[in-house]
Amino acid sequence: MATDRMQMTLLFFGILSFCAVLGSNNTYVYPSGYNNSQVVLTEQSVSCEQRTCNLYPNSTETREKLERFLKSGLKVIEYRLLLNGIPIKLSEAKYYKADTWVRAQQKHGRTLLTLAFNYDIMSLWMLSIGTSSLQVNLQESIHGCFQKLPDKCRIQKIQHLLFRDLDPNSTESTSFKTGDASICNPLVRDVDGYGEFLYNCCGIHKQKLECQYQLPDIWVRILNYMIDITMYSVILVAPLMAPKWLYKFTKTEHTYVAKLNKPLKKTMYVSKSKPTDLVFGHTFTPKDTENFPKLNLLLATNQVPRDKIVPIEISQMDIAPGPESLLTEQNIPVGILTMLYRLIFQCRIRKWSACNPYCSASILGSCYETCEVTWLHVWKAIGAVFFVGVIIPTPYYIRLLIYYVFESEEITARKVALQNLRLAEIYESNLIQYLTPTHPAFIVAYVLYFLSCIIYVMVLYGVIGTGKVQNVIQESFDDLNQIKYRKVLSMPLGVLLLPLKRCGIFGLLIGPIYWAIFFIPAVILALLYGLPTMYLTFRMFLNTQTSFKRFVRRQAGAKSRLGMLKDDMRELYDWMKTVNVTQKPDEARPKLQLSRAKRMRLMAVQLVAAVGCLLLIYAILIMFSQIVALAVQMFALTLMGAVVNAGAVLKYLSLLFLIGVYAHDAFTDVYNTYLTLNQHITRNLYGRISEASEYALLRTSEQENRAFKTERPDIECETEFECDDLSKKKAKHYRTHNLVLFLDANDRPMIPRKLFDKICQIEVAGSPGPVFKRMTGAFQYLMTIVIFLVFVFVIVATFGDIYDVSSANQTLAAVIGGFLPLLFRNFLKPPRGGTSYQSAIIWKSKLEEAIVYYFESWPIADLDIHPPVKDANLESDDAGIVEQTDTSTAPSIEEHVSPQEFASLVPENSNDVLRIPYRSQSMSEISMSMTESLCVDIFIKLNPREHDENNEHDMMELTMQSNV
Repeated sequence: MATDRMQMTLLFFGILSFCAVLGSNNTYVYPSGYNNSQVVLTEQSVSCEQRTCNLYPNSTETREKLERFLKSGLKVIEYRLLLNGIPIKLSEAKYYKADTWVRAQQKHGRTLLTLAFNYDIMSLWMLSIGTSSLQVNLQESIHGCFQKLPDKCRIQKIQHLLFRDLDPNSTESTSFKTGDASICNPLVRDVDGYGEFLYNCCGIHKQKLECQYQLPDIWVRILNYMIDITMYSVILVAPLMAPKWLYKFTKTEHTYVAKLNKPLKKTMYVSKSKPTDLVFGHTFTPKDTENFPKLNLLLATNQVPRDKIVPIEISQMDIAPGPESLLTEQNIPVGILTMLYRLIFQCRIRKWSACNPYCSASILGSCYETCEVTWLHVWKAIGAVFFVGVIIPTPYYIRLLIYYVFESEEITARKVALQNLRLAEIYESNLIQYLTPTHPAFIVAYVLYFLSCIIYVMVLYGVIGTGKVQNVIQESFDDLNQIKYRKVLSMPLGVLLLPLKRCGIFGLLIGPIYWAIFFIPAVILALLYGLPTMYLTFRMFLNTQTSFKRFVRRQAGAKSRLGMLKDDMRELYDWMKTVNVTQKPDEARPKLQLSRAKRMRLMAVQLVAAVGCLLLIYAILIMFSQIVALAVQMFALTLMGAVVNAGAVLKYLSLLFLIGVYAHDAFTDVYNTYLTLNQHITRNLYGRISEASEYALLRTSEQENRAFKTERPDIECETEFECDDLSKKKAKHYRTHNLVLFLDANDRPMIPRKLFDKICQIEVAGSPGPVFKRMTGAFQYLMTIVIFLVFVFVIVATFGDIYDVSSANQTLAAVIGGFLPLLFRNFLKPPRGGTSYQSAIIWKSKLEEAIVYYFESWPIADLDIHPPVKDANLESDDAGIVEQTDTSTAPSIEEHVSPQEFASLVPENSNDVLRIPYRSQSMSEISMSMTESLCVDIFIKLNPREHDENNEHDMMELTMQSNV
C-alpha cells in the first residue's frame, strides 16, 4: 500500500514537472506583417534552465547609471558587455559582435537601428541625441561556467539579465512588459548566398517572448532610394559641373583685335633652325603658331621668305586675354574665397611692402645674386602643389577621414564575418565601404588624378609632348558644351510623329512596325547624347582619333551636333581605309605614306590615349561619386535629425541661422558696393570711346571681338615705356597703353581685371577703397555680431534652465534678441553715402589718371604682318601682303636682305628693334650678345615637316580661319 502511494506520489510530481516544463517553454506568436523567414527564435530548453550559471554586473554604479539613462528618456542604449574585462564572444560566426546589445525604446529607437551603422556622424550627431552607450563589466556566479555553455544558452543568460535592466534578482522591466522596449543584437543573415547585416530584436508580447529581424519601414526605404537616385543622377551629369577652364572654345571667341594708330616697325626671321649668330627678342615655336591662322596663311603660301631678316609692320594687335583677365558688368572678383585664393595661391601678398623684398630675393641669398630662382618662384610652386594636392581634393580627404575614424572598425568586422561564413557582400551604394580606400581601383584613381595634375602643369609651362591628352579632354568638353538638349529630346519624339506626318491617319497602322524598328535606337542615341558621362565615354575615342591626325580639322558649325556621331564614324572609317593610299592633289585628304608597322603603332597609340583619357575621367568620377554620396546622405540624415529632435536642436540651429544671415548681410554689402563700382567704370569707358558705340551698331555678322583704347589726342607717346610695343619683359606678349575696353561679337563690354584692381586702390571719401580693407571691415563687423549673439544665447539658455522655460520659448527669445542689431542697422542708422563719391571732382581726376596711365601685357594670339609702307600718310590696313596696289609705296615682302646687309639698314631708333632678347639672361650676357650678334625682334621656327610645298587643302583651311 505504501509502495502504491509512493508510486502515485512520484507519478503526480512527474506530471507536475512535465507541466512546469511545458509552461516554461515560450509559445512564439509571429506578429502581423512578418513571415517565418523574418523571425529568429531563441529556443529555451530544460538544460539551459537547469544550469546554475548566471551573469550579474560587478558594480552597482553601472546599474545606477542605467537608471539615470532610463529616467532621461533615452531611445537607444547600447550595451558593451565585458566578461572579466574581455568582450563576450559566441561560437557561431553570424554573431560577429556578440558583445554589443542594444536596448531600443519605442519605434523611434528601433527605426534608428534600420539606418546605416554610421548614422551618428552622417547626421552630424543630430540623430545621436537621445542615444547613449554603456559599458557593462559582468562576472559569473561560478567562475568559467559561462564559456562552457552553448551559444543558445549564452544568449538566453544575456537576455535574462538585460530584460531585467541588469538586476538578475528582479522581474522583467515594466517597459518590456508593455511592449515599448526591445533587446536587440546584431547578426548576419544568409540571403541567397549574400550576407545581410541587421538587428534581431526580442520583446515581450502577451507574456510571450517574440524575436524578429528589424527591417527598415517603407519611409526609410524610400529615403534610401532617393539618396541613391540623387547620387547616380549627379554622377551622370557630373561633367557639366567641370570648371570652365576645361572647355576649349574656338580661337575666334578668345581673340581680340586692337587697332593701332601707328604701326609697329619690326624685323622677323623665319627658318626651320635657329641661327647662332642672331639674337631674338620673341621666339615662336610650331606649337605656339599652331592657332595663328593669319601667319600660317602667309607661311603656307610662301609669302614670307625663309632664312632672311625681313622688315615688317604690325598695324593691329591680335591678343588672347585669359578667361580671368576680363570682367563683365555682372562679374567681379570680390569675396572671401577669391581674396584668399589670390592672396595666397596667386602670391598677391608679394605686393605688401614687407614681403616684396623677400619675394624678389634669391634663394641662395646675397652671396649668389646671379641665381635667378627667387623665393617667389619657390612659394608659387609650393602654392600650386598645395592647391592641387590639398585644397581641391579636400572633400575626398574628409570622406577618408570619416571612414578611418568612424567606419573602419565596423567594416573590418563585417568583412571578417562574411569571410568566416563564406558569404558574398551586398553592395549598398557606398563604394568606399564596399572596396575600402586601399583597393587597387582607388589607388589607380589616386595615381591618375595626380598624374593629370602634373600633365596639366607641364602643359601650362609648355613642356613639349604633353598637350595631346589635354587637347583631347578639352575638345571633348567643348563638344559636350555645344549639345542642344532640346534637340536631343525632340529626336525620339520626331521618330514617333514621323509615320503620322508621312501617312496621316494611316500612320497608326504602319506606326507600330516603324516604331519597333527605329524608336528604341532613337531613345538609346538620345540617352547617349543626353547623359554627359555617357557622351564623354564615346566622344573621347573620336576626339583621340582626330587629335592625333593633325591634318584633320572639324569646321565649327558645319554640321548639326546630333549628326556628329555618324559623321565621325564615317570619318574614322574613311581615314583608316585610306591611311596608306596616296591621295590626289584635288582631294581633301592629305598625303600619307605609312607602312603597316607604323600604321599599327599609330592606332595603338590612339587607343592607349583614348583609354587613358577615359580612365582619367572615370577615376575622377569615382572619387567625386563618393563625395556626392557623403553630401547627400549627410544632408538627408541631418535634416531627419533636426526634425526628430527639433526641441533639443532648434535653439542651436537658430544661432547658426542668425550667424548666416549676418554673414550674408556683411559680405553682400561689400559685393554690391564693388559691383556698382564696376558698372560705373564700364559705362564710363563705353561712353567716352565713341568708336566702341559705333562698332556696336554694326550687324553681328560684321563684328569681331575688338579691344579699344581711350581717346586722348592731347597725350602723345613721349617715351618708349608709354608706347604700344612688343613686351620687353614677357615673351610672346604685346605691351599696351590704356587698352581698357573689350567688346565681343555679342556687344558685351568688358574691362581688364588689373584695371579694376587699380581703380579699387583709389581712396577718396566715400569710395570703396581697397578690397582687402573692405573685406577686413566686414569680417570685423561679423565677429562683433557673433560675440553679441553668443551672449544672447548664453543668457537665454541660463535663465531658461533656472526658470524651466520651454525649448520653444527659449528659441523665440534667442531669435528676437539676435535680430536686434539688424533692426538697429536698417532703421536707426543714418542712410549710407551710396554712389555720391562718383560725382566728386577728386574721384574723377584720380579715375582719369588710372585709366590714362594703365599698362598691361597681353598674350599674342596671331601676327597680322605686312611689308613696311614708305608713305606715312598711307593707312597701314591698306598695305596688305596679299593685295598690294602700289609696289613703289608698299614694297614686297620678298625684297629681303641677308643678315649682313640688314645690319647696315638697322635704324638708330631703339624702338624699331627689340634689343632685349630674354629676361633670363644676365645684363653682361645681353651686352655681349648685342655687340657680337645682330638683334631681331621675332623668330618664327618652322616644323621641318611642314611648309615644304603648297598644299591646297591646308591653304584653303587657313584662308577660312583667317577670314573668320
